[in-house]
Amino acid sequence: MTCRIRLLGPVLAVLALTPVAVPAQQGGDEGYEALLAALADAGSPAEAQTIVPLIWDVWLTAPDDAAQEVLDAAMARRSAYDFAGALKHLNILIEAYPDYAEGWNQRATVLFLVGDYEGSLADVDEVLKREPRHFGALAGRAMIYFQQGRLPLAQLSVRKALTVHPFLAERAILDIPAGQEL
Repeated sequence: MTCRIRLLGPVLAVLALTPVAVPAQQGGDEGYEALLAALADAGSPAEAQTIVPLIWDVWLTAPDDAAQEVLDAAMARRSAYDFAGALKHLNILIEAYPDYAEGWNQRATVLFLVGDYEGSLADVDEVLKREPRHFGALAGRAMIYFQQGRLPLAQLSVRKALTVHPFLAERAILDIPAGQEL
C-alpha cells in the first residue's frame, strides 16, 4: 500500500493512507527497455555515456509530483552534506512508495556515505528486488564489499553490473588480485 505525500513548507507530511498506483518505471516501458538494451550493446564508453543519463532520468522520475518533491528535497539535502536530512526525506519516500526502487537506491547511497554498510547493503537488496538491472545498485554493492575487504563478492557484483553497463568504472575491481585489495 502506498500513500500520498506533500511538502508543507520545510515540513513533510504524510497525508493519507489512500492507495496510489505507482506507475511501472521498469519492466513494461518499451523506451526504458530499449535504453537498457542499447546500453548493454554499447560499443564504447562514449556511446554508453550518451545512454546512461537517460536511464538515470527514468530512475529519478518519481511515481508522482508529491513523491518527486520529496526525492528532490532528499537529493538537495545529500548534495549539501546534510545526510540526516536526506535520510528523513528518503525514509518518508520509502514508507509511502515502497515499490519505487530509486527511493531505496538513494537511501542506500546515503547510508554508504555515512558508513552504514550493512544498512546500505540491505537497501541495495531492496532495489535489486524491484529492478535487478540497476547497475548503480550493483556497482554500489561492489564498492561496499570492496570497502569491507570482501573482494570475491565485490568482483561478483561488478560482473553482474557489467552485463547491464559494460563500461562501469568499477570494472577496475576485477583487475585486483586476491590479497591486494586494501
